[in-house]
Amino acid sequence: MKKIICIILLAISFVSCGKIKRRGNFKISRHFTFSEATASRKGSRYHLNNNPNKKNYRNIVYTARRMEDIRRIVGKELRINSWYRSGNINRLVGGSKHSAHKDGLAVDFTVSGKWELNNALRNIKKSGYSFDQIYYHSKSNYIHISFRLNRRRERKQIYYRRK
Repeated sequence: MKKIICIILLAISFVSCGKIKRRGNFKISRHFTFSEATASRKGSRYHLNNNPNKKNYRNIVYTARRMEDIRRIVGKELRINSWYRSGNINRLVGGSKHSAHKDGLAVDFTVSGKWELNNALRNIKKSGYSFDQIYYHSKSNYIHISFRLNRRRERKQIYYRRK
């Protein structure tokens, strides 16, 4: 009887509710970390959970590989402003209801200097690298880039925003 109870307890302990409980600064690619992908100042301020589920974790790792390509194309270090956002955090920051950030497939980043950001956008466009959407926010000085898991469905849309 004790063995059965131990087996049941072990089985329950290995079954999770689907959330990735990893914390820390481990690498998800050569230049990007899990902490970088899940950091949220507003989430921390309001004590909101920003741990992705397993599917979104896989998407974050996929996006990290794609961002390594973007980093190589830009030729500079990318500073991440926002990557994965839980639904609650996305609502809190005023994100779109269908935001790719909620799936871990979008990243907001900057590079040092406004003209460097212009060059980064130019290099991405010239490279022909596939992406779904890019929003260039000139006044806020960052680029939003999103991807799809199926590259053939990526739209390569570029929008310019002045806010």
